[in-house]
Amino acid sequence: MEQTNQTGEAVATLTAAQVADPEALLLHVTDLRTTLEAVTKHFGKYQDEGFICQKNPNLTRAIVATTLARRAHTAFQWVKGHNGHPGNEKADALAGHGARKPTPDVVDVAIPRQLRMTGAKLSKVTQKLAYKAIHIKKAAKVEERRRTKERVGQVIRDLKEDLNVHIAPETLWKSLGKEIISREARQWIWMTLHDAYMVGTHWLRPNMSDELKEQATCKICGQTKTMEHILFTCTAQGRETVWSLLRHAWTASGGTVRDPSWGTVLGAACTGRNIGGQRGTTAEENRWAILAIKSARLIWKLRCKRVIANDGAEFTKREVHNRWHAEINRRLTLDRRVAALLLGKKRKRRIQLVEKIWSPLLEDEKSLPPRWVMDSGVLVGIKRGGG
Repeated sequence: MEQTNQTGEAVATLTAAQVADPEALLLHVTDLRTTLEAVTKHFGKYQDEGFICQKNPNLTRAIVATTLARRAHTAFQWVKGHNGHPGNEKADALAGHGARKPTPDVVDVAIPRQLRMTGAKLSKVTQKLAYKAIHIKKAAKVEERRRTKERVGQVIRDLKEDLNVHIAPETLWKSLGKEIISREARQWIWMTLHDAYMVGTHWLRPNMSDELKEQATCKICGQTKTMEHILFTCTAQGRETVWSLLRHAWTASGGTVRDPSWGTVLGAACTGRNIGGQRGTTAEENRWAILAIKSARLIWKLRCKRVIANDGAEFTKREVHNRWHAEINRRLTLDRRVAALLLGKKRKRRIQLVEKIWSPLLEDEKSLPPRWVMDSGVLVGIKRGGG
C-alpha cells in the first residue's frame, strides 16, 4: 500500500469506523474528497466496475464494508484543507507522520464474507477496463527485477537526501507519463531504471567471450563502464562539461545550486514537490526536468558516438558546448511549435507555461516581442555560457 497523506487519511477513516461503537452515530470530518466521494457519490460506479481503476481498491472496499456493517448512521463532512480547522490540521500532521514511517503499519482490510463484493458487471466493462484488469492480474504475478529494484531505490533515496522529496516507486513510474518528458527521453529513462542497456557488468556474463568482456571496462579511466560511471564519474571529455552547462543554466534562471544524481535526473519530473526546500512552481519543475534529462541523455549519446562511431576518439570541449546548446534549443523550438498547434484555452495556458519555463534562459529576453512563442519568424535561443 502506497504511503501517502491520502492513504493515511483513508486508513484513518477505516480505523474510525472499526473502533467506533456500531450503535453510535459517526461523523467523519475530512478534507479529502477522494475518500469521501469513493464511499458516497461514486460508490455505485466503483462497485459496478469491480473497483478495478481504484487506487488502493482493497482499502476502499474495506471502508465501504465496515461502514455498511455499522447499525447506526454514518455521515461524512468535507472541510477545506489547511484552513485552520483544528481537527483537520492534526489529522494532516498524523497522516504525514505515518507516510514517512520507514516500516508501514499493518492495516486490517479484511471484509466479512456477507459484505464481500467481487467482480464487475459485464454491462459496465469496457475494453479499457478489461485490459486494465488483465494488466493488474498479470503484474501481480511478475517479480520485480533485482536491478530495477536497486535502481529505483537509489533514485528514491537520492531524492530524499538531496531535495527532501519523499516519493513512492509508483510516483516515479507515473512521472514518466508527464507531458514535459518527450517520448525519446521517456524510453531512455525507462531503460535506465531497468538497467537494461548493454553496459558495464552486462558484458561480464559467464557466456561472454574474453573479447566481449573487455567491453565492460572504460578505455579512458579503467573503471567498469556502468551507467552510473558514464553519467557521474567518467573522466572522458563531455560529461563534466555537460553538467557544468546544466548548473550554469539552472542557477542563472534563478534555481538553487544542485548536483546531478540519480534522484535529480531520473526523478527530475518528481522534484517539483520540493525545490530547494520549498514547493516549486510548475514552470520551475518543468525547467529543471527539461534541462536535467536533456543533459543526462546527451552524455549517454556522446558516449555511444565516441565508443561506437568515433572508435574511442574524444570530443572537444567546444563540440560538447555546441551539442548541448543545440539539444536545448531543439526542445525550445518543439515547445513553441506545440503551443502554436493548440486551440482556445489550451493554447493560452500552454503559451503562458512556455514563457515561464523558457524566458529566464533566453538570450536578450527583454527585447523579444510579446508573441515570440507563436511567431515562428522570431529567432529565439538560450544564452550561451558556462561549462
